[in-house]
Amino acid sequence: MELNTSMSAQLASLQQTVQMSILDKAMNTGAATAIQMIEAMPQPQATPAPHPYKGQMIDVQV
Repeated sequence: MELNTSMSAQLASLQQTVQMSILDKAMNTGAATAIQMIEAMPQPQATPAPHPYKGQMIDVQV
């Protein structure tokens, strides 16, 4: 009976190792895909956004 218990524990450990290995590969693949998507995004233009009121006439009365 003890051999069966030992083999069962080893099998559970092996299953966990395989699951962790698959999860690690999936996460690495996901990270690589995310990096490719970020690199493929269009780059923002170098022109700054216009100032909301600078250069416009403002009517101020006191």
